[in-house]
Amino acid sequence: MRIPKWRLTFLASSLVLTLSSMAQAASEIEFDLPAAALEKSLNALADQSHVQILFSSEIAVGKRTPALRGRYTPGDALNKLLGSSGLTVQQQDEHTFIVVPEAAAAPVRSNAPAAPVEISPLMVTGEKINRTLAQTQTSVVVNTAADLREHGDNNLENVFARTPGVYAVAGNENWGIRGVPVSGFDDQGPATLNGAVSVYVDGAQQPNRALTLSPMSMWDVEQVEVLLGPQSTTQGRNSLAGAVVIQTRNPTFEPSLSAQTNVGNYGESGVAVAGGGALIDGLVAGRLAVDYQDGDGYIDNVATHGDANPNRNKNARGKLLILPNDDLDVLLSYARHDSLQGDNSIYRRNGQVQYYKISSNTEAHDALQQNTGSAKVDYRLNDAWTLTSQTTGTQSDYQSLLDFDQGAVLDREVTRTQETHLFSQELRLAHSGETLRGFAGAYYGRTSNAFHDQLIYSGTTVGEVKGYTRIHNKALFGELNWDFASNWTLITGLRYDDERNDTTVRDDLSENADVSKSFDALLPKLGVDYQFMPGQYLGFMVQKGYRGGGVNVRAGGSHAAYDPEYTTNYELSYRGSWLEDSLRARANLYYTDWKDQQVSLLDPTESYFEIYNAAGSSIRGLELFVEQDLSRNLKINAGLAYTDGRYDDFVTPEGDRSGEAFLYAPKYKVSVGGSYRFDGGLIVTSDVVYQEGSPSAYNFDADGNVEHMRRSDDHVLVNLNAEYELIRGLAVSGYVKNLFDKEYVTNNRADILDVGAPRTFGVVLRYDL
Repeated sequence: MRIPKWRLTFLASSLVLTLSSMAQAASEIEFDLPAAALEKSLNALADQSHVQILFSSEIAVGKRTPALRGRYTPGDALNKLLGSSGLTVQQQDEHTFIVVPEAAAAPVRSNAPAAPVEISPLMVTGEKINRTLAQTQTSVVVNTAADLREHGDNNLENVFARTPGVYAVAGNENWGIRGVPVSGFDDQGPATLNGAVSVYVDGAQQPNRALTLSPMSMWDVEQVEVLLGPQSTTQGRNSLAGAVVIQTRNPTFEPSLSAQTNVGNYGESGVAVAGGGALIDGLVAGRLAVDYQDGDGYIDNVATHGDANPNRNKNARGKLLILPNDDLDVLLSYARHDSLQGDNSIYRRNGQVQYYKISSNTEAHDALQQNTGSAKVDYRLNDAWTLTSQTTGTQSDYQSLLDFDQGAVLDREVTRTQETHLFSQELRLAHSGETLRGFAGAYYGRTSNAFHDQLIYSGTTVGEVKGYTRIHNKALFGELNWDFASNWTLITGLRYDDERNDTTVRDDLSENADVSKSFDALLPKLGVDYQFMPGQYLGFMVQKGYRGGGVNVRAGGSHAAYDPEYTTNYELSYRGSWLEDSLRARANLYYTDWKDQQVSLLDPTESYFEIYNAAGSSIRGLELFVEQDLSRNLKINAGLAYTDGRYDDFVTPEGDRSGEAFLYAPKYKVSVGGSYRFDGGLIVTSDVVYQEGSPSAYNFDADGNVEHMRRSDDHVLVNLNAEYELIRGLAVSGYVKNLFDKEYVTNNRADILDVGAPRTFGVVLRYDL
């Protein structure tokens, strides 16, 4: 029997926490589910019984289920929950159940072949309205836990490396979206508090140093969403170019345990454990995840005859899920991160790049210790209305030692310390109805940073700058999605953002400063989405982007304030699927108009950096992604990003950059990949990624025109990952990054430059209870 071809938007819960339990899915299980909305109850049942439950989003709206307590098979439990709801259950196979309206059901013959079903859609949550990937207009790349495992992505840099539209340089110290660096084009010195891309982990925004100096482990991560393009209306400050939303695994009431150990070349080794379960049945569940990674790095210091870029990363995360009653969910999280990274740069000698070598008499390093706590509370007022409170707090300590002269002859060093605190409180009221969905919210955020830099010559401090920056940010925001006609959706959003920056700088090399600046902005977005055929969507969106101003605190500068910058983004989107959703495509064509762009420049007469609101720029681009499931064993994918970001009108003290491309921004990035699952339990995944070189520096002639530029290298990288299940629950995997050991420059500065990593490989042994 085939399911009638009325359109299903599937929601799915498929957690395989114990393979041994899967074999017993048809046996009775002890259930203790409170009365709740239908969607929540079905997800909880799937979670506890380790089966897949497929159902349409339309049939779940407005329905609730009674409490379920006792021992049942999954099928019987489903029938108990559905009761007189007008829905019924069809069993697809031993581990898959389909919920359909009774009118759509028909008797199932015991010898009937399994009915074909659509692939459960990915859900995108980063825009604060849950949508399927097909219904999300924003250009977004979603990686689930299964994707991360198949590709051998153990940190965020690995994810970026194969994501078109995102570039990374020098061990993730400089990365960006759509050609815009994570920290923006301005150089804010030691107090980089206004970024161009936001990164959230479990709802907590990460400070800049955690984004550029930490590999950000993917252990125990549930989903990573990379949102390309402005997110200012939804996320507010620091989202001018995009956002990355990371969700780690939440606690469940079923016991779980995962553990792995890994070894690799260049001294790489590590161990990780995660697990949890019910602490108080039906009331409190907990989860704990820890991860430790250590390595020598691949760069040698020829002056000290030691490792130049050793690395050590420790991560721990604890979560508590508390369900006081049927309508209230409380999720508490605490995370600790401790990392130490060496110097990722290498040097050029006699015009030749010395791959994986540096000559320095300083053991340069960056150290980061970070503690983050968050509390999320969801209170369901009724079936349509939910009140959400998200509270986060982060304390981050950063210390670094830099080789100021970048060589082994002189003894000049810079020590840098920073103590950063972030606090935010967001209150959001959400509505989900048949034709109207949306939210309204209020936000308050406080960011502070105490910094202290010292310039040391031969052990003597010859200059220092220290100070304190405090930013208060308040906002009112909201979004409304209205299905105003058949197959048509109107999308509107608005945010009012208000910010105050108070900065104090004490600098014995130039001048002191006490600066207070206030900024505000009204950030609308307006769009329409049209489903012109089943599985085919076309959308158009216009929205404003914004980033507040600040104060230049770099030592030796004038510590002058600079103003906000603004973008207007016009974007056409397409989403399509064919062949029963086995072939899927997404495309976004966009144009971004950038006003008052903040850019940091080296003043050739004063020899220090200043920040200017001098640039008018534009970005034109296309992002295209195609995926196909050729069979139940073989999946292939391809992605392309074309990004053309240029200064339209920008005359600098060095010369005229008008018409020139953005620094570091590659125009083309293409990825092609595939994954094959052999019947014997072996999974092989491969990615081939091409990235075009990009400008690293401009050199001007005597008339102020660009004479030539330094560029990074074009390169093609091939990565492989394979996993084989030895016995039930125990698997061994191996990975190779940069299979053909390609040597390439990623930041082509003068004699100190950055290069991509050489061939790295390793083996992972993993056990899942």
